[in-house]
Amino acid sequence: MGKRSSVQNGVVDCELGKRGVWLVKVPRYLSEQWEKQQGSDVGRLEIAPRVPGRGASGEVIFRSTDHGDFASGAQSSSSAASSSSAMNGMNPVPLGKRPSESTQTPKEHRFVIGDIKNQTMAVISEDKTSLGADAEIKSGRLCLEGRVVKRAECRPPASLGYLKMKISQIEKSGQPKRQIQQIDKAEVKFKPVAIHAEDMAREKAKKEGIKAVRADKDKVVSMLFQAFEKHQYYRLIDLQKLTNQPPGYIKEILNEIATYNTAPPHKSMWELKSEYRHYKNE
Repeated sequence: MGKRSSVQNGVVDCELGKRGVWLVKVPRYLSEQWEKQQGSDVGRLEIAPRVPGRGASGEVIFRSTDHGDFASGAQSSSSAASSSSAMNGMNPVPLGKRPSESTQTPKEHRFVIGDIKNQTMAVISEDKTSLGADAEIKSGRLCLEGRVVKRAECRPPASLGYLKMKISQIEKSGQPKRQIQQIDKAEVKFKPVAIHAEDMAREKAKKEGIKAVRADKDKVVSMLFQAFEKHQYYRLIDLQKLTNQPPGYIKEILNEIATYNTAPPHKSMWELKSEYRHYKNE
């Protein structure tokens, strides 16, 4: 394939299929740092020259780039001898006590390289930049980035700084997500609600002993007819407020001159009987 073409019907671009790549296992804290630094320089690989008389290649060391929050203050060793001496000369830190100085990630990591035997592995990438909103439901452009020729493990140095960092991680993971908090006074769950004007008027009427007195039937019927001249449908509570009469008395009169609707669209509302009403559209 001379040029990378768009993927159609599950076709994988294999232009870089012969390129050799390394499969590297890195610590979780290091991968999290790399994810937060996408698009920036995360570090440098230093490859030592090959030792004469040995077929293996030289030692590979990864040095992280200082990025503010990830600035490393941990002690790192350049050889196994210095690392072991640092471990032997340090004082043990109890798990129950947090170190006083800040614990930061190591800056230097060593690669332990091994060959791939009796295995065939490859790296495939998927590009969904051109899909837009359909990126969650459609497959993107697939490309073969190369075949795995080396397996490596990125190991942190056996230093005092790394040990303090691991102790801090263990303490943090052991802390409960929910904690009990003691309060000095009881919290008010139900706060008072302001009294509405209608409720205030109703309470005032009850206290003063004001009761609706039945007026003359003909007078109430006249008031009801005047109300129905303005609107065709009324609720019982609205007519009671307009006439200032007891609800039972209003209902008794409405049964004679009006009809109660039990079906939509004017359910639970009253309207005049056909012999008492006369509207322009009828």
